[in-house]
Amino acid sequence: MGPISTPDPIYTSDINNFQGELFRVGGQRTPFLSAIGGLSGGGKVIQSTFFQFQTADNETISSAPTEGTEGGQPTEYLGRNRGAYTQVTQIFHKGVKMSYTAMAAYNQQNAFDLGAAGFNTSDGDGTLTAADKLALFGGNPITDELAEQLELALEKVAREVEYFAINGTFADGVHASNPVGDNRTFRGLAAHTALNGGNKYFNTATEATGGTAKKLDWDGVAKSLKKLYDASAPVKNPVLLVNSANMLELNKQLHNPQSGGTTAAVLPRDRNVGGIDIDTIITPFGSIGMMVLDSNILGSNDAYIVDMAYVSPIFTNIPGKGTVFVRDIDQDDYARVAKAIYMEMGIDFGPPQYHLHIDEIATP
Repeated sequence: MGPISTPDPIYTSDINNFQGELFRVGGQRTPFLSAIGGLSGGGKVIQSTFFQFQTADNETISSAPTEGTEGGQPTEYLGRNRGAYTQVTQIFHKGVKMSYTAMAAYNQQNAFDLGAAGFNTSDGDGTLTAADKLALFGGNPITDELAEQLELALEKVAREVEYFAINGTFADGVHASNPVGDNRTFRGLAAHTALNGGNKYFNTATEATGGTAKKLDWDGVAKSLKKLYDASAPVKNPVLLVNSANMLELNKQLHNPQSGGTTAAVLPRDRNVGGIDIDTIITPFGSIGMMVLDSNILGSNDAYIVDMAYVSPIFTNIPGKGTVFVRDIDQDDYARVAKAIYMEMGIDFGPPQYHLHIDEIATP
């Protein structure tokens, strides 16, 4: 994150792009964002606030096909149903204000208490008094407070992207009366998997909504993968998104011989997806990675199987600025510096029928 801090101030005329840092700053704390950035090479750049992706229905074989004949006509004329889905790039804008004094005094230390009076303390008037207070100079590893605060702001942006990636509700903003107040929100996985053709597995005793919810276990994960296979989804790079409570429950259940678990069912951190190390579950339908999301972002009652092969971040390019940049904020005559991180980003999840929502999970 060092490039945010330069020997000279970052002026608004400079082009500074921190798109790469966005995917790295959160690391394992924002695994979904970090992984899609690594898998897509940083995402796509567009000159629009809207983007659209199209998909065809999943072809299935429901009966014995008709054999072709030599010199004959086609056995059938195909017309696959196609659909289009619209997403938007959402504005993320976080600012930092800092006085000149705060920027300069990064070596300022707070005194701390000792067990007993053992060191002389300056009274500030040339005299010394034994006291139980002590302060050390030079212990602060931060040497550029503004750069540190900007990095923390970018980390907050990354966490917000992760939140909307799960919980975002689509709003295109075009109905706003004033373009300055145009609020856009991209559609997250919860809404995306509910679109036409989406897949859902109810983790209940009857495998139908309204039944007795069960804790997420190996059987539920395997049946969810079966539902994807039965829906003719490609299942190229499936990853199970769970929160920490469900991850712990899965590991406990799969490693417990008394419950029929097997230590071979979970292979810890043996798989890498877009630069993020993840655990793996082995099922009859192949292995699936497990990615842990912040419990404040993904609750215990829901989980998702996402085919990462079809997910990509999308950025609106701002002319003369780039996609993720730091901008100066007008300070008038204040003795301080103010800067802001700005970007417009959305996520292309691809066809909704390639992913799956596991619903009605009992809280561990």
